[in-house]
Amino acid sequence: MTRRPRASRALTLTVAGLLLVATGCGGDDGSGDGGGDGASGDFSGAGDIPRLQGEACEAQVELTGAVERSLDGEGVVDVSDSDVAPPATYQIGDGEGDDAVLLTLASAGNGFEDPSVIVLAGTDSYVVPFGEGAVEVADDGSGAEVDAPASNPTGEAPVQVRATFSC
Repeated sequence: MTRRPRASRALTLTVAGLLLVATGCGGDDGSGDGGGDGASGDFSGAGDIPRLQGEACEAQVELTGAVERSLDGEGVVDVSDSDVAPPATYQIGDGEGDDAVLLTLASAGNGFEDPSVIVLAGTDSYVVPFGEGAVEVADDGSGAEVDAPASNPTGEAPVQVRATFSC
């Protein structure tokens, strides 16, 4: 029983590092303000994680279980040429503070063997364990589809993630 939380914690730390690498490796638009075309709006929730910079794409997300939320509208995709970041990272978020929800998907490649799915909801985080559910994240930035359970490292109830990104 202690094995699963330790594995979940390690997975969460790995995925959190992935998220930081992905958000920190966005392109520099030369403006010095840190915001690009995909960084519109203020997202001050979910641990104050900054929004991903990139190109706009359509996203539909349904979260059920421990987090009940629907997100429908403009998401963002960032395609990276870096050899240390996932080839493509997708993101959509909404809300502020404890009401904030942020979904981030990262494709496999560049040393990442499996795609990653991260849900930040207020101060809670959930990740889809590698190999669970249906997770297809295109590494060319063309889109992603997810239908998988995301677990919380504290053992709380899971969140079912159903998401489609069309870019």
